[in-house]
Amino acid sequence: MAFQVRTWSESAFALGAAQTIAGSLAAVGSFVLTGGRTAALVYEHLARATIDWSGIEIFFSDERCVPPTDDDSNYKMVKTKLLDAAEPGEVFRIHGEDPPDVAADAYNDNLAAVAGGFDLMMIGMGAEGHICALFPNSPALTSSRLSVAVDRPDGMKGITMTPRALLMAKKIYIVERGTEKADAVRRAMNGDEPASTVPVRVLAEPPDVTFLIDEPAASLL
Repeated sequence: MAFQVRTWSESAFALGAAQTIAGSLAAVGSFVLTGGRTAALVYEHLARATIDWSGIEIFFSDERCVPPTDDDSNYKMVKTKLLDAAEPGEVFRIHGEDPPDVAADAYNDNLAAVAGGFDLMMIGMGAEGHICALFPNSPALTSSRLSVAVDRPDGMKGITMTPRALLMAKKIYIVERGTEKADAVRRAMNGDEPASTVPVRVLAEPPDVTFLIDEPAASLL
């Protein structure tokens, strides 16, 4: 299955993406969330949507190895922008404050216990095509595990879902905006490069994957 695309103007993007995601949320199920500035904008609208979160379990695509109170923590951002208002049924955060391998092992166990796969996943994409903490040429791209510790290009340690875990999702939305992401969107769609150099390409086959982007991010399509 090729990537699908939905596009909005810059001003309508965050609300449009949030409404699309809200429309795909089941009353009971699992929802994988991500970090990043674009996601934060979408979460602000999701937090105001009329959604019954009580039966939804929350997971995270990746995390930096920092405490949950640290400003670099994906969990802290998601909690502030969405979870405090949403009050979901259960939250399975990645314990970035623990030693990386310990945190990765514990999260691997949490992911392995998800019966039937994740119902919905929302992730972002970097300007070079990375997703989660799966960067170009990362050994994690070929891992047989569900969660691994990684060395990030910014010098920090991180914990990330692997492609094996991502492909457990029944439906995935990739949210991005801005002209700086246009080339990565083009490379993802073009399909001439392998996932080792454009990691988002690991999602080019099923499951159901849709880019939710603004017009500048779609400008090279």
